[in-house]
Amino acid sequence: MAKQRGINTHVFINGYDFSNYFKSFKGGASVDALDATAFQDTAKAYLVSAFQMGKMDLEGFYASDQATADQIDDILRPKLGNETKNVVTVAPISANTLGNYCFMASADLLNLNVDDIADGLVMETANFQSSSGLESGVILQVKTSLTATGNGSSVDNTAATTNGGAGHLHVFSKSGTSPTLDVKIQHSTDNSTWVDLITFTQATDITSERITVAAGTTVRRYLRAIRTIGGTSTPTFSVAVSFARH
Repeated sequence: MAKQRGINTHVFINGYDFSNYFKSFKGGASVDALDATAFQDTAKAYLVSAFQMGKMDLEGFYASDQATADQIDDILRPKLGNETKNVVTVAPISANTLGNYCFMASADLLNLNVDDIADGLVMETANFQSSSGLESGVILQVKTSLTATGNGSSVDNTAATTNGGAGHLHVFSKSGTSPTLDVKIQHSTDNSTWVDLITFTQATDITSERITVAAGTTVRRYLRAIRTIGGTSTPTFSVAVSFARH
């Protein structure tokens, strides 16, 4: 089994790339064991809950700039206790290779703590929790600057799945005059004929979006991300796309 270097990990949250801030990631999914022991039972009895919970714990370097409000603490702190879910994508191998594995979650930010000591660096930890578990996805669009309409390369799952899924879009930056970006995830049975699976909301600035595909929906064997870019003066978007099959 090939071992992987953690140094290549990418962390995307709500359209921001925090890979240069965070240095540690711990993630996992769990279910509760419900005590079903009755009076006359001769041994403990349990039922496994039908609901998954996911956790993502990140530790990194603190940074804040009250003037520009564009550093990690400035961006994340307003999300603490906010009812709007965070779109979180973590690629532990790298988000720079199509088809690489990633973790995905629609998560609440529960804790944001700063650790400051005299002879060390100021550190910050962020703890996210998801009521829908921690999903295993694949990168469909590596983080890169896109300047033209086009179709991404396909990712082969070797077989279709039948329980829906979820797609993540992160838009990290934009330039040009009146730029617009329309992104879709498509699927195919034969890597030739393609059908739309997810259509993201048109992006005109830094943003993120998570769209789910209903349980029971067939997701075909092949997946790809496509984009349509509009505007003038060389419209450019930095983008990443991923999808998790359920």
